[in-house]
Amino acid sequence: MKINPRLRNNGHSGGGLTSLSIRHFAHNKPRPLAAVSRERGSSGQSGGVLLGTPVYGWILLIGDLALIVLAGFLSGLVRFGYPVNMLVEYTIASTITLIIYPSVFYIFDLYNVGRFFRSRKTAFRSGLAVALGGSCAMLLFYAVPFGQYGRGIMAIQMVFVWGLLNLWRWAFGFFFQNAVPKIPTLILGAGYCGSTIYELLKSPLSPYEVKGFLDDDPAKLGRRKSSVVMGTCHQLGEIAREVGASTAILAIPNNRSKELIRNILNARLQGIDIRDMADVYEQLTGRIPVRNIGDQWLLFADGFYLLRKEYIQKLKRLMDFAVSGLLLVLTAPTMALIAIAIRMESPGPVFYRQVRVGKDGKPFTIYKFRSMRQDSEAGGAQWAAVHDPRATRIGRVLRLSHLDELPQMWNIFNGDMSIVGPRPERPEFVKTLEEQIPYYAIRHSIRPGVTGWAQVNYRYGSSVEDSERKLEHDLYYVKNMSLLLDFKILLRTIGVVLLGDGSR
Repeated sequence: MKINPRLRNNGHSGGGLTSLSIRHFAHNKPRPLAAVSRERGSSGQSGGVLLGTPVYGWILLIGDLALIVLAGFLSGLVRFGYPVNMLVEYTIASTITLIIYPSVFYIFDLYNVGRFFRSRKTAFRSGLAVALGGSCAMLLFYAVPFGQYGRGIMAIQMVFVWGLLNLWRWAFGFFFQNAVPKIPTLILGAGYCGSTIYELLKSPLSPYEVKGFLDDDPAKLGRRKSSVVMGTCHQLGEIAREVGASTAILAIPNNRSKELIRNILNARLQGIDIRDMADVYEQLTGRIPVRNIGDQWLLFADGFYLLRKEYIQKLKRLMDFAVSGLLLVLTAPTMALIAIAIRMESPGPVFYRQVRVGKDGKPFTIYKFRSMRQDSEAGGAQWAAVHDPRATRIGRVLRLSHLDELPQMWNIFNGDMSIVGPRPERPEFVKTLEEQIPYYAIRHSIRPGVTGWAQVNYRYGSSVEDSERKLEHDLYYVKNMSLLLDFKILLRTIGVVLLGDGSR
């Protein structure tokens, strides 16, 4: 993986807090972790706030499975008038429902433990999920009957599943999200990096309780009792014992002196858990903070394994080739109808061709159905907006349903793109973004995709700031890339498309 030297970290380190920063810490209301991590406005990032351990997601899943079984028992009681052991009497059908419902719940982001479950949005999402899951099960049972497990009992089961699902999500939010066990923590470094992680950890959903900062800036010495900076880093062991902190987060990405490293090592040998800021940030948000890492972190960070595993890359390419070829055949009638609709509404070509930057920075031509007026960029390249006034009536429908992306199956088929990967950007924008955002070039180490981690976790992007947030998601994907993660992204993409809240 080659890194352009000019894209290196801009030098933010663990310098002391300014008086403005101190006032900001003291008076600003903390942003909910959901807003920090996903910034869609409705939940945390798709990967979920781990709350210190992945066990919370498993608790949700196990509870769902138990309640689906209970819903089957109750629906049998209502339908037949007497108790029926559905797992025994209808083993195959019950097993299928135990697979379909959790899968659809994941599609609609209902296993994201960073989501605020006690809300109308969750009830709405769960209603759509149950309706889709139940309908899929009905169609399957109609095509391949499994005994007398008919559509009538499925309809009753859907009502019970929806009610029990919402009751369980409400109880989870009350007992788990409001009672997250906190880990008493100190932050080493009160500069930009330290303030970034502090803002994240102030959330009620954070698994960490920040006791204070330690910083070696001489201007802060003698203010040990301050609510912001409690002392210097060489006092880590002493202050940790005093405030009962068991963890310290290292928020000094650069300029780590030998003395600092020695002090941190001594504290670790005393039993204090030392965590890197970027690792904590990645765990809680599903993003990598590009302005809070350095070359050294990238060099030694766990991950980036699939970049050097050629057989996995070939397997992914084979899957892309097969799936895109099949979709080109299956969607050909739909694409023909779309082409006719575009030509009937406005003059101009049916397809929109645009140069994008692909793997290793090589340009390629991307194909989409034209969704805007022919003269939409008469004044030069522009960022697209959510409700772009340049879009035609047919174009607005295509963009909302993402059907304008169908011709990109050809880009996947001929190897320019993958199904899952960072969205390709235009060369005009890439030049600007590489100059303004650290490590932007890393996203070009793999093939771009039609959908990706950023697309299912972030709102519509139309600025440099949005591109930075999306890059943080893209770097997480490159670092943690796997076929399982691709499958999760594809499932979540279905929910994003159905709810119409994805980015492009």
